[in-house]
Amino acid sequence: MSPPDDAYEARDLSRFAELYWELRCPERPRFVEDLLRVTLPGGELHVLGGEAQIIQGASLPWVMENLVPLLDGTRTVGDVEAAFPGVVASDLRDAIHLMHMHGMLEEGEGAAADEAEEPRRAQRAFFSRYLRRTGRNRSRGEAQRALEGARVRALGDGDAPLAGMLVTMLREAGVADVRLAASAGELAQGEVDLAVVISDQGALEAAARACIAARVPMLAANPGTWTIGPLTIPGASACPACVRLQIGAAAADPALDDGALRALWGRALVSRVAQHVIFHASGLLAVAPLEHVEVWRPGAGETALHPFMTRLPSCPLCGGDAPPRTATLSSGHAESLARMFHNTTVVQPWHIGQHAGMQAHISPEVRKLQSTPAAPSPRRPPEGAGAQVAAPLGAAFGAPAGAALSRPRDATGTLDAGALGALLELSFGGRVERRAEGEAHVRRTTASAGNLGSAEAYVAAARVPGIAAGVHRFELAARALAPLRAGVAAGALARAVLAGGSAEHAAAVESAGAVIVVVGSVARACSKYYARGYTYALLDAGLMAHRVELLAQELGLAATTVWTFDDEVVARVVGVDGIDLAPHLLIALRGAATEARDVSR
Repeated sequence: MSPPDDAYEARDLSRFAELYWELRCPERPRFVEDLLRVTLPGGELHVLGGEAQIIQGASLPWVMENLVPLLDGTRTVGDVEAAFPGVVASDLRDAIHLMHMHGMLEEGEGAAADEAEEPRRAQRAFFSRYLRRTGRNRSRGEAQRALEGARVRALGDGDAPLAGMLVTMLREAGVADVRLAASAGELAQGEVDLAVVISDQGALEAAARACIAARVPMLAANPGTWTIGPLTIPGASACPACVRLQIGAAAADPALDDGALRALWGRALVSRVAQHVIFHASGLLAVAPLEHVEVWRPGAGETALHPFMTRLPSCPLCGGDAPPRTATLSSGHAESLARMFHNTTVVQPWHIGQHAGMQAHISPEVRKLQSTPAAPSPRRPPEGAGAQVAAPLGAAFGAPAGAALSRPRDATGTLDAGALGALLELSFGGRVERRAEGEAHVRRTTASAGNLGSAEAYVAAARVPGIAAGVHRFELAARALAPLRAGVAAGALARAVLAGGSAEHAAAVESAGAVIVVVGSVARACSKYYARGYTYALLDAGLMAHRVELLAQELGLAATTVWTFDDEVVARVVGVDGIDLAPHLLIALRGAATEARDVSR
């Protein structure tokens, strides 16, 4: 039997996993007993747990008969290696990592204390099979403690009994701090991890407004229309108003005229809501309503999902004015297509620690697409070049590669080499891993179509302490600005913007300390997506502009995005052909302190 297309070997898996903190192996591996294992013809093993998978190989019988019994949570990986002196240690580690990455192992450290607590022992055992779905918890005990420590508030409108039923269910699952709220204001009052509202559409939006203002996540459920979702994370995911504008209001099911039958389905709806709350609070599973809205049709015995429920940048409840509004929804609501694209990407700006393509080892097809020619070595300044060559930005970064930015401790509002370096690294940057045969894998910080990184940064620096005035190109591999030509280009860029019809934007560009020109590698995108490549390059540029804008806010900088200009002039300024490499956006950067002084004049 030939292996499936997405199969891969455990060989060298431990060496690969050492590169990622998220993939670290348990200190004391413990085999998850709450798994269904079915032996298939040919010696394959079908394992059903958090996900279904098939394991095969000549060493599989030995692994299950000899290795698995020792993975009881009482031994370290070193102890297991010592128990098999005739087996190569790296092979043992590869097998352990394979099982761990597919949800078959958990951390056994502290397991004895967890098992001593008899209540909810079966619940913890059930939790253990889902640990690797999100990786937020390393053991069943951690997941249970996270659930027990959650602070949940529930609000019911005309269906207060349903909200009370939810509170009872959550207490039985171990949530200690779960209470009924009397009003929307009380729902988001104090320290709250999750608010749950079981009500109709009007009340849902009113409650969502209070929760968004207080930065409290809210899960919506409407027993009138039999819908669950969305789970609104303020500033990150859709709210009830976003849903209404995208799919409208679902109709009530007329088949439930019988009061007893309606009550039965109401309890089922609350049970499903409780399940979502447990998933969210424990971190075991990604909660479906975050990206979907469930619609029940009890009369027909059916359910449906409205997938990819994106947060609308211009939503009247949770958004703002997000131009350019280039898309019109069926409801008549106008939206920014590029920013909607940003909101639906897997890797968001608040996931700075999660590099795009981290799971490349799973799929050979993904690995092949990510293979690129070996990256160039960091450039050394030529002798006598003087101020025309900027030093590598790595030394000036305000944060290490892949680190999360947290405001305001290091945000001075000054546009200097450190701030510009952090901005470029955490948006256009990433990590390059060299491989055999002259290849390298690119782990970009920002997601892009096909992980091709079509959006590239050209920087026209004018007044940035530590950076020579001139046009530079940001090189991901070198973590440096490669100088293209000296001299201030702000005037030429401002004239190009003025030709596009915006005097205000032209003034912002001319007075900027630096202008980032987002250049799309259209040829690279089209090499994979053909005619669609140009569209994806535009969307990548819009995503990158939003990324830069959010990071600029965190660094205390002012960013002005410009998308109307004379393309040919801008292409000449940065030295690209305007076809294979085409300028898509300009982002004028200034220090916030400078912005305030200019406004006061």
